[in-house]
Parts: sequence; structure tokens; C-alpha cells
Amino acid sequence: MAKAGMNPKALQYLMGHSDIGVTLNVYTHLGLIDAKEEMNRIAKLA
Repeated sequence: MAKAGMNPKALQYLMGHSDIGVTLNVYTHLGLIDAKEEMNRIAKLA
């Protein structure tokens, strides 16, 4: 769900999690491609 662009705080509320850490651990996953995309985004900011 997070990968689809859903706001993590909205997802936390909808799933009834009291701790955002639970939501992030369950619904977000980082892979090599994700990390590479973020590095490219950081490079564009510099």
C-alpha cells in the first residue's frame, strides 16, 4: 500500500495502529531498486 503512494499516517489510522513503526514495518519494504531510485533523487537535489 505504501508503494502505491498511500500516506503512511493515513494508512496507520485506517489499520488502527497506535504506533507508526508498526505500520512502516508491515507495509513498507526496501529493495535494491528502491534504494537506487532514492539515490538518484538525492543526486538531483545536490
